[in-house]
Amino acid sequence: MPFHVAASAVVLAAVSSAVVLADDSTLAVSSFSANAVLTFDAATSELLGSLVGAPALGGPLCARIGPDGLLYVASEATNSILRFDPCDGAFVDVFIGPGNGLNGPTGITWTASGDALVPSFNSDSVLRYHGTTGAFLGAFVTTGSGGLNGPDNGTIVGPDGHLYVPSYWQNRINRYNGTTGAFMGAFVAAIGRPRVLIFQGNTLYVTTETGDGVLSYNATNGQSQGFFVAAGAGGLDLPIGMAFGPDGDLYVASGSQHHVYRYDGTTGAAKGIFIQGGTGGLTTPAFLTFLPPRPTEDLDGDCVVNGADLGVLLGEWGGAGTADFDGSGTVDGADLGRLLGAWSVG
Repeated sequence: MPFHVAASAVVLAAVSSAVVLADDSTLAVSSFSANAVLTFDAATSELLGSLVGAPALGGPLCARIGPDGLLYVASEATNSILRFDPCDGAFVDVFIGPGNGLNGPTGITWTASGDALVPSFNSDSVLRYHGTTGAFLGAFVTTGSGGLNGPDNGTIVGPDGHLYVPSYWQNRINRYNGTTGAFMGAFVAAIGRPRVLIFQGNTLYVTTETGDGVLSYNATNGQSQGFFVAAGAGGLDLPIGMAFGPDGDLYVASGSQHHVYRYDGTTGAAKGIFIQGGTGGLTTPAFLTFLPPRPTEDLDGDCVVNGADLGVLLGEWGGAGTADFDGSGTVDGADLGRLLGAWSVG
């Protein structure tokens, strides 16, 4: 069954615990049924926390890093798109609020010009918003265009600049012109309940709920290349979200078992459960996003490279310390140059 709901059917839970960003990389997991986005250490799978300070989330189905470096979260049941700082998980603002055309937003992607495209599941359309202000600019893909029925959270602009939309109830992936939104045909004509799409190299990877696996296609012509992750591999059932990690492996979320599984990024072979369902309240993981690491030069951990970090460096000057960025054994002018070059990063 699909995990999509009307706002009236959701008990909204505010997110309360703070995020601690991992030194190397952090995995953000959109936990649909928990109404939260949880974060985990991408190396150890340790629970780090959750996004904080926002209005209540309702059925988050997608979290993507935008062109401005912020994390955008599609909150389906509240008909809104929220923004967070990916470094510390702090709430930034409501980028698109209710009353701006949305009816069950499932995802977000961006045009070449920077405008935001949001699939609206219950209106069978993809809506366009100004990339800076969030102002509603109208329908980009009109209701039912090409038979669109249930545009889902894997909606993404592909490497060719066109828009690819998993049409959940239609059991296919539609392609639309990336400039005009005009229907260009079915890119994948038959696939059972497609959810998340990833373009990697010349391959398109797609989670299929009814197929209980990850299918692969030629990214240019849509020709099937068969299963990349076999049906039920490692225990996988009802896969929804997925992402390639910094280690090159593929991580896939199970909507029914609530686990996040790990698979070899080259062969698709199962490598076990990476995150156990229920950890931190994890239920119905619907989307996976690897966040960028904290800047190395952020010595005090506040997600900004500034005067406080300069103070740490100067306090270690001439000796060994955390500010020895080049590993020379001494904090010196080379390290100072690197810190100044990263100033205000974060």
